[in-house]
Amino acid sequence: MDSILRRTRPGREVRTAWAGATVDEVLNAVRGDEKLAVVFLADRTTMRTGPHAVLAVTTLTREECVDDEDYARLTEFGVEFRTVPAGVHDIHANLGIGNLGFEEYAAWAHDDPDGTYRFP
Repeated sequence: MDSILRRTRPGREVRTAWAGATVDEVLNAVRGDEKLAVVFLADRTTMRTGPHAVLAVTTLTREECVDDEDYARLTEFGVEFRTVPAGVHDIHANLGIGNLGFEEYAAWAHDDPDGTYRFP
């Protein structure tokens, strides 16, 4: 996707190529990266509400699972959740080394009153 620049103030430009993109559009763009377990999106909700929690979305597909039961277990708490910015590194690092799974973070976010993973 070509970058589109939008001037926000004199001398300052922001890339908006992904502005308004859906979760599915982003996931389709990264599908070929087998090492990518999660995508973090700063969407409209992120920008307009405090604490600017970003959307964490798993790249897991049903086809990657052993069967429907396996997929249901791994997505029991959904395929996306919000995380405070401080949680991004924790999630990315632990998924990268296989220490924790996306489903564990999704469960912790599910247990939060606001549905947000909050880095300890």
